[in-house]
Amino acid sequence: MNDLDILRGLADEYTHIALSDDNRAIPGRYRDLNRPDASVRPPVLVFEEPWDELENEELRPLCRDERMRNMEVILRRELFKLRHHRGDYAVKPYAEVPVALSTGDWGFRVQDKRTIESLTGSAISAHSYVDQLTDERALEKFRLPDIAIDDRETSARTELTYRVFHGLLPLRRGGISLYMPSWDVIPRLHGVENCMIDLYDRPEFMHAVIEMFTRLHEHELTRYEELNVLESDPYYLHCTPACTYDLPVKDPEKEQVLARDIWCRSMAQVFSMVSPEMHDEFDLQYTQRLFDRCGLSYYGCCEPLHNKISYLRKRFKNLRRISITPWADVDTAADEMGDDYVLSYKCNPAFVAGGHLDEAPARAEVERVLEACKRNRTPCEFILKDISTVGKRPQVLAEWVAMVNDTIDRKWQP
Repeated sequence: MNDLDILRGLADEYTHIALSDDNRAIPGRYRDLNRPDASVRPPVLVFEEPWDELENEELRPLCRDERMRNMEVILRRELFKLRHHRGDYAVKPYAEVPVALSTGDWGFRVQDKRTIESLTGSAISAHSYVDQLTDERALEKFRLPDIAIDDRETSARTELTYRVFHGLLPLRRGGISLYMPSWDVIPRLHGVENCMIDLYDRPEFMHAVIEMFTRLHEHELTRYEELNVLESDPYYLHCTPACTYDLPVKDPEKEQVLARDIWCRSMAQVFSMVSPEMHDEFDLQYTQRLFDRCGLSYYGCCEPLHNKISYLRKRFKNLRRISITPWADVDTAADEMGDDYVLSYKCNPAFVAGGHLDEAPARAEVERVLEACKRNRTPCEFILKDISTVGKRPQVLAEWVAMVNDTIDRKWQP
């Protein structure tokens, strides 16, 4: 069997799922949830699986050509999820061709060293970073990068996708979803400890740093509009459902997709330990400049935000979703959110890390979220992500999905 035959076989199975009635119904439920509507059954989803430690016949690539092998890996992983721990995951009824971009130098490049490696084969590791943002003079290296469409790479992607999905699914150009994680990058250029100390000792310098990153993101957003490469039909925004009735789905081959047509997402995970006032001063007021240009916004990731909801509410008039993590007080979060936002609950991945489901605390976690959201009429969802390891036993992901759905069946009422 040659490489194309391998890919066509995988694409055929993918197509049957993509065009099924069950799959086509899921985005409608996402749209209802994002109204927001507390009567919608909470979706259950798994993302960011530790693929590098998962080895079996279903996932093992066979293609020899590098480009075909890369597509094969993507298809095999998608099909593995759909077969085993799908939950409420949906795939698009067309074959998406991601537009390729070339981005020029903006003055900095992360310099790091891995300090602790995983023992299970997972790609997750600990890092140390070289401080490149030592003082104001260091910031003078910053420049706005050139951003352009890489026509050759985009054409190569289109040609291969056509060969694989011809006669199965229509092709559609995929775009860029806005994900503006300034405070994920700044610690990699300055160091986490340095960032925390300088917020207190050198506040003006840190304002200059975040202003630099905000200008970078504003430039990126403007260029994406000019190039017409923004994504107007996202199913997911960093692991959470993004389908909505409130934003248009446009064909970028025929229409201009603008910032006001799309979602924007940001967070400041490193601010888990800072006060609400400092969080607002050094992130939210800058993020507001980006969110104000967009149609809808989603804030948060792994940082606890239960005591910062009022600041989010004040800053972001188009806010629709808020991430609430295991380190947050979900009762306080739901009390503060009410029925104004979707509570995107990120479940604790430690409960699957040993290769078996630690069921008692995992079920208690889900029950606690359901009770808090029911009391406040808060729409919610359950997302398992940031999964560093499953002890090389992927079955635990299916067990987790089944447990959450069983708990929802017993405890959730619209």
